[in-house]
Amino acid sequence: MDMPLRLTFYSAAYTLDGGSTTLYATDEHGKEHRVYLPRGFDSDGSSTPRQTTGLLYFNGELIPVRSALESNLLRLLREALLAPRSVPRPGAMKLTPPFAVVGDDLDRLVRGTAEDNLRFLVDTVISYVESDAYGAAGTD
Repeated sequence: MDMPLRLTFYSAAYTLDGGSTTLYATDEHGKEHRVYLPRGFDSDGSSTPRQTTGLLYFNGELIPVRSALESNLLRLLREALLAPRSVPRPGAMKLTPPFAVVGDDLDRLVRGTAEDNLRFLVDTVISYVESDAYGAAGTD
């Protein structure tokens, strides 16, 4: 797998299925990349083959747990630049007041700036992948 030298994250999606997170980035050549951490029961809900819940994917390819490839990807995530921009997504839900937020992670995402939210989601993926729970919870 070819890894870029640098990533710039511009958008992210956080799904209310258990916390599946998708990070959207470009590399040093402007090529698009996607980091995906499925955490929910139905993964991304698409018609593509189900991805393993709780394991990290880069551009649709599973990253082996505790591998050199994983270490390199985590380094890219830590060193990544942030350049948030609005990206329309079909079927995306937009919250409008009044609303109630349950859970600290959701409260932070609802009330944070675009850059704060992007940093929070990148850091959340890094923290989970580096945790002792990562890899042990992955199931088909």
